[in-house]
Amino acid sequence: MGTAKKTSLEASVDQALAELETVAGEIRVKLHLAGMDANAAWADKLEPRLFEARVHAREAKDASKAAIEGAVKAFKEFAGSL
Repeated sequence: MGTAKKTSLEASVDQALAELETVAGEIRVKLHLAGMDANAAWADKLEPRLFEARVHAREAKDASKAAIEGAVKAFKEFAGSL
């Protein structure tokens, strides 16, 4: 009877291990797909926004610099006319 219990226990452990392996495989697939989704979100949505932010920041700096230079020129012209 001890042997029958051990066999039943072994079968139970084997079944639990098989279930664990199945769930682990499902998790691996989901992680792989999540990684693909994350890469797609980055490439399609986030990275272009980063590029736009860089362009706008450069444009704003250029516009600000031009505005400041224009103001300096105007101030100098005004100061020269005094």
